[in-house]
Amino acid sequence: MHANNEIGTILQIEEIAKFCKEKDILFHTDAVQTFGKLPIDVKKMNIDFLSASAHKLHGPKGVGLLYIRKDIKLTPLLHGGTQENNLRPGTENIPVIVGFQKAVEIAKKNMDKAAGINETARISRLRDKLIHSVLNKIPDSSLNGPPTQRLPNNAHFSFKFVEGEQILKFLDTHGIEVSTGSACTSKNLEPSHVLKAIGLKAAELHGSVRITLSRYTTEDEIDYCIKMLEDAVKKLRKL
Repeated sequence: MHANNEIGTILQIEEIAKFCKEKDILFHTDAVQTFGKLPIDVKKMNIDFLSASAHKLHGPKGVGLLYIRKDIKLTPLLHGGTQENNLRPGTENIPVIVGFQKAVEIAKKNMDKAAGINETARISRLRDKLIHSVLNKIPDSSLNGPPTQRLPNNAHFSFKFVEGEQILKFLDTHGIEVSTGSACTSKNLEPSHVLKAIGLKAAELHGSVRITLSRYTTEDEIDYCIKMLEDAVKKLRKL
């Protein structure tokens, strides 16, 4: 993956892809989290395959893309129709495909803004404000993942002496939607394998919360989130 979907770490896929190319190994990256947020140059980064999804850049749900380097030939897993260049039979969902295209156009325009601050930089600034405020205002809190080499819209915290699930419920009643893990594992009550892998202890594993921003997030909303998160942790610790 280009960036971790839970703690937001941007991975050094260019180095991995270079190694693969030297060993004549084809390289695929899951760029769902970064596509439309970070610059991606498939040639410079030696990417043979890349997958992305529309819903992560405000496009319709249920549509994705697969980039395939033009000189690579794939054998289809399904047969029966000639759609998708003979790779995947079945009638294409044209409205969501067009919606994905439009979402990409808007994302690219926002990333390429010549005048003023672009969206990635603006969201990163709000993310940094959120991170610094939480770590300074809430005792026994910690950031999971690197402080800078992370997705512009991701902040992932652990809070000692409180359950992440209770924080989630408190914030939900105040109009703030966060998660205790990735959406892919939202039905799983087991501690995150990602947080286990980076060495978090039991108290930190169960007291973790992921907060994500979007291009529509405002500074007032960040200020409100900080205050409500501070209130949540303080009140829940008393219990």
